[in-house]
Amino acid sequence: MRSIQKVGVALAAATFVPLGSLAMPAPAQAAAAYLEMQCYSGGYRGSLRVYYNSTSTHDIFNRLNWYSSGLAQGPNNKVDIKIFKDLAWKPDQTVKTWKIKTRKGSGGRSVNVAVNRRDRIYVTFTFTFDKRKGTIDGSCYRRSRTI
Repeated sequence: MRSIQKVGVALAAATFVPLGSLAMPAPAQAAAAYLEMQCYSGGYRGSLRVYYNSTSTHDIFNRLNWYSSGLAQGPNNKVDIKIFKDLAWKPDQTVKTWKIKTRKGSGGRSVNVAVNRRDRIYVTFTFTFDKRKGTIDGSCYRRSRTI
């Protein structure tokens, strides 16, 4: 009877131990996030969303999605995208640049750019809208928040 009582006490004590404390620590998981920007120019709109994952040591940019709208766009729109490292008291450093020719509507591209998590990073984009022949193309610019 005494041994049954000891086993019962041990089982009761074990039920109060959280199961998570018994498991091995999990590796650092990447947290998905994005930077989003929009700009406007004379009836045209461009937008960009840049996706990235954060680990304990790096921000890893992995996808660019853009969209343009406006009447009478030609087939030769351009989107220039740049990732910068914000440096204190120095000119900012360009990490990566893309110059993409695109049609009206949406587009996207998979990328793979890793930056140190301690670095202050931001993204800029310039959208150039292909207007009717004989008119000057419009453009707009936007800078993201710093991460």
